[in-house]
Formats: sequence, C-alpha cells, structure tokens
Amino acid sequence: MANIRAEAMQVSKMKTRPANHAERTLDGTWIKGGTLGEPNFQLASIPKVSGDSWSVITEIAKKTLATVEFDRDGFFRMRGYSRWATAPTTPAITVSSARELASLTVSEEIDACRNDVSIKWANFGGHDYEYVGVRDETVISIPSGFTTIRSLPFSEDRYDCDAPSLHSDLEGIGGLVLRTGTLATSPLARGTAEWEVRRDGGETRLSILNRGPSTIYYHGAALDADRDDSATKTPATSIAVARDTASQAAYGVQAYEHDGTPWVQFPDDASDLADALLKAAAFPAPLLQSVEILPDPRVELGDVVRVVDSTGAALDTLAWVIGVRTEGSDAAVRQTLTLRGAQTNGAPKDQGLTPDPPTRPGAPPPR
Repeated sequence: MANIRAEAMQVSKMKTRPANHAERTLDGTWIKGGTLGEPNFQLASIPKVSGDSWSVITEIAKKTLATVEFDRDGFFRMRGYSRWATAPTTPAITVSSARELASLTVSEEIDACRNDVSIKWANFGGHDYEYVGVRDETVISIPSGFTTIRSLPFSEDRYDCDAPSLHSDLEGIGGLVLRTGTLATSPLARGTAEWEVRRDGGETRLSILNRGPSTIYYHGAALDADRDDSATKTPATSIAVARDTASQAAYGVQAYEHDGTPWVQFPDDASDLADALLKAAAFPAPLLQSVEILPDPRVELGDVVRVVDSTGAALDTLAWVIGVRTEGSDAAVRQTLTLRGAQTNGAPKDQGLTPDPPTRPGAPPPR
C-alpha cells in the first residue's frame, strides 16, 4: 500500500496471568486501529485468492458494495452495503452560502436511476464437505513456565483449524485435554495454560505454555477442519433480481447487473444486496456538482454533508460526498465537492402541463 499512513501495533505476552476480564482485554489502555461493520455475508467455501492483502480487501469490498478506507488519521474503516440502504439523518459537517459555499450546480438525470437490479452469486449447492481431523493422545508433563509443542500432520487441502478449547475428553470437536495429574480421572487444569495453533505447510503446530505454579499434564488434542471439493468443482452462477414497478412505470426499465461472485454465495445474501441497491437507486437522486467551499480537511469520501443555500438554489438537504478535489494556486486553495443527494424527489408529477390543441380541428380520420 503506497502513500498510506497507518499505525503499527506490537503484540506480546503478559508476564503474569491476567486477574480479570479488564486486564485480559486491556480495557481503557489502548485504542483500536480499525473498525469493521457487522458481517453481512456467509461463505460456503473460501475463495482462492492471490496478491497482497489490500487487493483482497478491496475485491471483497467491491463485490459486496462495502467501503474500505484509511482515514486522515490512519484509522482503518470497513463499512457494509447497508449504509446506502437507508437515508442518513445527521451530517458530518454543514456547508452554507452564509460562509463556505461559493458555487454549485444541481442536476437530476432521468436515466440515472436503476430499477431492475440483478446480482450474480456463486451457488455452491451440491458441493460435498468432509469434516476431517487428527488426534494426539500422548500424555506429556508440562512443568511450570515451560512450553511444549506438538507437530501434527495436516494436509494442504484442508482449511485452517481453530484453536482447541479445554475438554474432558477427545470426543468433542476441537478438544484439548489438560489435567493436573497423569490419570484420566485427574481434574482439568483450568486457567493455567496458554495455547495457540499455527499452520506451516503440511503440518499444524500446537504450542502450550504452562503459566501456572504447578506441573500440568497434556492428555491429547483433536484438531479438526473442513475440507471441500471446490478445488475440483466450479460453482454455478445464479442471479437474484429486485425490481421497482413504480420507477419502471415512470422511467422505463433501467437495468443494472452487479457481479458478486465469488464472495456472495447464498441466495438470501444476494437478495439483500439487490434490495439495498434498489432502495438507493430506484429513483434518480439530485447530483450537486462543482460545489466550491472553503477548504476543509475534515471532508472525506463517503461523508454526509448538509448543504444550505439561501441565496441561489434554495437548498437545505443532506448529500453523500462522492468526489473531492483540492487544488492550490499561489497562496489560494480551492476545494470542490461532488455530492449525491441522500434523498430522491420521487416520481415526476407533471403538474401544470396541458396537451397542445389540435392544429386542424375537425379533420377527418386517416384513410
């Protein structure tokens, strides 16, 4: 990622065991470097990707109509498509002709609406999934302060497994058995160990650190993961459609097709995406172009601004920032915004129109 300012964070192990949840989460002692919206899409199969992480993130955002950005403070934000489905009610800033607003042009294009929306999604129906795993039932002592590492074979066609949780036996999925003694009836060693799972090619390494004052005993682990046949089968491409008949009656059929494959994989998710697009675009929204304001570094793409013009266009409306241009000449700096109205004007009313009179009254019917 070139020309992006971002903060770095170091993760390290604590010297002593946290006494409570606040200590465990470092509540109040650090600030997150990013925020993510609520997860909107479930996956039947994780698509194969290549390239750097930012390329994958931007591809996911494009396919799911989300927005990802590093803001002016280096803070990472990812927001889902739902932000476009409802009209905003509060602005980030206000620009007005009394102070900031120098000029603007308002237009509304009839063919700028989209009232017939199609979403392509990857249909993995019929694919087979197999839950596979490995077990290790060796009893090993772990003295206080020591770490033991178990290397378990894991074929590369499996997904990564989660870190196991403490269990009393290996019958459950993802179980780790740690006891205070060598006997199978010994009490479980709760709250004394720290463990992690790392994938390294054809094997998975389970590391267990004993942070308690006494020796504990590892009685085994069961590491499990899904394996699917998506590598040898191509998912079918299905389509979810949403239409607005009122908009089509006023403006005709204005079609839009969005390709959500391979990240949109379930029909409900595709339908929700189509409905959100339709709500945002069924009727043409006013476009405010060449909105020249006093330069304000707080304005960013995707913000909602309130435009108040009491001298020219007589506006008082909320709008999305879809373009920002800042330029300087000598000592002067100009900032020009392109805005899209947050609310539409609805269907045309055709008020005050009367049909033209006939040019030849009493003309006979055509032969």
